[in-house]
Order: sequence, then C-alpha cells, then structure tokens
Amino acid sequence: MVDRKFRVIVVGGGPVGLTMAHTLSKAGIEYVVLERRPTVLEEAGATLVIAPNGMRAFKQLGLYERLREISVECLAFQMCTEDGRQYNTLSVFDEFTVDFGCSSSIFNRAELIKVIYEGLSEEDQARVLTNKKVIEVTSDDQGVTVRCADGTRYDASVVVGADGVHSAVWEHMRSISLKASPKIKIDQEKPFVAEYRMLWASFPLQDGKHDGPQGLCGSSLGRDHSLQYFLGKGRGWIFVYERLPTPTREPTRYTEEDVIAVGERWGDVAVGTKLKVKDVFPRRIDAGMTNLEEGVLKRWFWERIVLVGDAAHKFTPNPGQGYMNGMEDVLTLTNILHGVLKQYHDNDEEAAASEEHVGTGPSTKVLSAAFQRYQDGRLAGAHHGCNLSGYEIRKATQRTILLWFFETWVMPCFPRWMDSLMLEIALKKSIRNGLVLDFVDGEESIKGRAAWVHPMPNQAARALASRKNQRNVVAPFLSLGGIYRMGLATSMAILIVISYLSWREYLRGSATFPVGHIKIEL
Repeated sequence: MVDRKFRVIVVGGGPVGLTMAHTLSKAGIEYVVLERRPTVLEEAGATLVIAPNGMRAFKQLGLYERLREISVECLAFQMCTEDGRQYNTLSVFDEFTVDFGCSSSIFNRAELIKVIYEGLSEEDQARVLTNKKVIEVTSDDQGVTVRCADGTRYDASVVVGADGVHSAVWEHMRSISLKASPKIKIDQEKPFVAEYRMLWASFPLQDGKHDGPQGLCGSSLGRDHSLQYFLGKGRGWIFVYERLPTPTREPTRYTEEDVIAVGERWGDVAVGTKLKVKDVFPRRIDAGMTNLEEGVLKRWFWERIVLVGDAAHKFTPNPGQGYMNGMEDVLTLTNILHGVLKQYHDNDEEAAASEEHVGTGPSTKVLSAAFQRYQDGRLAGAHHGCNLSGYEIRKATQRTILLWFFETWVMPCFPRWMDSLMLEIALKKSIRNGLVLDFVDGEESIKGRAAWVHPMPNQAARALASRKNQRNVVAPFLSLGGIYRMGLATSMAILIVISYLSWREYLRGSATFPVGHIKIEL
C-alpha cells in the first residue's frame, strides 16, 4: 500500500499518457490526466506497431486479449526499389515468434487508443479530463500546481509531461530550472531538429490479389525520399518520407492542399510489388503530414517535474521506436515511484497517518534523485532508438552511396543467420530488455526461446528463488562433485603449506621436514 496523499498529474492523453494512467492505477497512486483536446478518442489516425515486449506489458495490464482482436501480427518486411522490384525479404514473424512467442502487432492508432482508454475502470476514466490546455506549471518544496486555460487549477506532488514533441510541460520546466540555476546544462528552447517530413494515409484493403496478406509490411527506396507501408486489419497505411530542403526546428502546419500535392507528386512510387501510391492515395480514408523531429533531451526532469515519451525524446517512425520507448519510460518511472512511495510509507508510517502530517509524500530531494535514476536507466535505450531510427530513414532515402550500396546490393546477399544477427543488433536486444511492472504478479505466458531480462513478478517464482538461494549456501558441498572439489582444494592447500614450510626450513639450513611419522629428505 502506498501513501494515498501522493498525487500525480499526467499532462497529455495520448497513447503514452493513457498507458501511464493504467500503470499508476496498478500502483495505487492517485492521478489525473489533463488532455487539451475535446476528446482522447480519435476518429482518424495513422498506425502504431507494438513489439513483443509491449504486448507482454499489455498482458500484465489486462489488455492483451482485446488488443489481439483489433490487430494483426507482422508477417514479413519486403524491400523494393521505387518502381516495385523486390530485392529482399525479412521474415519478421518467424524470427520473433521463435524468440519471443509472438511477432510485432500492427494497430490502427485510433483503435489502440480506444482500447487503452476503455480498459480503464469507470473511476479511472473519470480521472481523464479533456479541454485542459496547460498554460502554467509551478513547482516548490510542497508540490506542483498546474493551471489550465479554462481557469481550473490542479495541485499534486508530481507532474509528468506526456504531451508530445512540442511539450508545454517541457517549456515550463526549462523556464523554472533556468530561473533557479542559470548555469544549468539544459537543451535550447526548441531542442529537436527535423530533416524530414512525412505524409501518411490510410486506405481500405481490397484482397490479397492486389494488396497482399494482412500483416505484410515493406518499403520502397529512392534518393531523398522513400515509402513505407503496413497492411493491417481491414486497412493499410502508406508513409512517404521526404527530405526537407533545409533542416528546421520550427513546427510546421500543413494544409489539405499540401497533403494532396505531396501525394500526387510521389504517385508513381511502388507500394509493394503490385500497387503504386496513385492506386491507394485517391481512395484514402484519412491522411496527414508532419515534420519528423529527432533528438534526445539532455535533461528529462527538474525537481518535481518529469518528462516521458516524445516530450523527452523524438524519433523518426521507420522502425517503430517512438511509442515503445514511451512505454518503457512509463514502466520505468512507475516502478521507481512505487518503490519510493513504498519505502516512504514503510519508514514513516506513523507520521504519514498522523493528522499533523499533511505533506505530499517524499521530499523534492528524494523525488529528484528518483527522477535521476529514471533518466539514467532510460537514456541508453532512448539513444539507441533515436540512432536506429535516424540510420533507417537515411538508409531508406539513400543519403550516401555507401548506404544505397549496402541496402540494395549487400543485404540481399546475407544468409539467414546474418538477417538474425542484424535483427538482434537493431531490435531483439531491446525487446528482451523490455520491462514489466515489478510489483504486479503475473504469469509469463508470452515467451519463446529467448529469456526475458526482467521476468514477470510471481510469488511462486520468488519463493522458489528464495529456496534456491538458501540451498545454494550448502548445495555445493552435498554433491559428489562438490565433495571431490573440496577434497582437491584441501589437498592443494596442504601441499602449499608443506611447500612453504619446507622452503622456510631449507632457508634456515634444515634438510628435513616431518610429515606425520615420516621424514622427507630435501
């Protein structure tokens, strides 16, 4: 049981913010989610791909079965030239199901958000408040205050910025930290740089004769542009990546006319081996365009303010690292907060229950140290995701002759084991390291031949580990091998002692050394 006086404000009701609503609820931590839009349920949206470690975490949160109903597993990723010549295929399904028990899953983003939101209890859904545009965030030793444009005010112990790449929480956090410590090392006001922009569009699937089987993914490569596509449940998505004339830090709003112009300009780019953009774009269900910022912040927190997801790190979407890293942020941060609050409650139970104790829980110093551990634990993963995403988009857009040659002529010659090695370096290691909530018991039902680095918490497993640890104290001495090793070690020790004493006697001029009743002549 954690301290009920502790409260968290989550700013942002997108996939990451709503996922944190689930993890905080599991932790028993009081919270409220503030979303600036009129609703968290979108009518349109692009796709999200969730790796096996993400589906494993959703299993623990109780959402796995419902998510399986609205998704399809990724079967294969095929690479083509922009005129539709296929030159390589990567069997993602075979690789991932053997190692992890399932493949990556392809979702309609709007449907995913709906399931995450509706998976909350009625009480928790009531904590998700809309039309709450944040205009001010303040922090002191007692807690944080968030003010919204509609005049409402929310007081809490901690505020979590899950409000995306143009984060209002980040802007206020940066301002507060610079006022308190002008020489602090912190990122500039607009920390992320965009070198690419992306057009996305969804379209209804026809049948396998034209679009391919559901679960098929792929890309078509060109100079300074590329296309990526996913065939999900009932609909497909295309993503056209275009290099900007000049890198920019400024946000750009694109109109419907801009979207149509880009879609028509790349109409002859292949979507797999059977279709082109001009075959699917005119029958689009919805579409949009945005710049693709990249980067990882140097500092993710200040005092009682902390960032997760795109507010702390932004990637290009090619290898699907954005939401997965946001989920890892949420799991890491929730585990740390739960541990801090449990320790606070255990160490100060009487004070926390007394009428005189009306604080917000752990001190600012304790929370800042916890946020530092969170950032330290996530920084390497975020940089890996950013570097991988940046490499993939530059390889796909043939930024250099070397990248073009490697992708088009070298990789197709790889044997199967080399494909596995490339997947290991790029994705499998981070998947194996995927977190779960370390305070919620569950069964390890999603598993393959690769062991998860962070096992699912389980009372039976903990009891077994405890018994093993107890046995391990004496177990080495109870086996025949153990007895043999003990005897060998004892004999060696005796010989070393004898040798040392003999040498010492020799130096003293003695020629004999007694062993039992026998004298050994030197």
